[in-house]
Amino acid sequence: MKLPEEVKKLFEAQSIVAFGTADKGGKPNVVPIAWKTILNDETVLLLDNYMKMSKQDVMENANVCISFWDPKTNEAYKIKGIGTYHAEGSIYDAGKKFMQSKKPESAPRGVVEVKVTEAYNIKPGPEAGKKI
Repeated sequence: MKLPEEVKKLFEAQSIVAFGTADKGGKPNVVPIAWKTILNDETVLLLDNYMKMSKQDVMENANVCISFWDPKTNEAYKIKGIGTYHAEGSIYDAGKKFMQSKKPESAPRGVVEVKVTEAYNIKPGPEAGKKI
């Protein structure tokens, strides 16, 4: 699915997003992610600096969720997708390049590539939960 411009804009504007995963048994996990970017209209990159459980979850169960919101406007979205963990290769390099554009001496331990499959409006009100 292609992410609408308003979703991409809000994602990029937030300093932290919530990244939800589940292990192979379905046990949920959520962590804050600061290092993130949009690779293209269908792909989000989340950089791994400290992931342990989230990394393991993605390797066992590729179904992931990202949630983000603007507390000033209440605009909010949820993205669901298929996550793949990369510790090398072109996706890793794209994440590393992004990180080094902000902090040249740094490199992520890995990169979670999220291929977007669904997006939802989660702003409070009558449209909450509506699939985009």
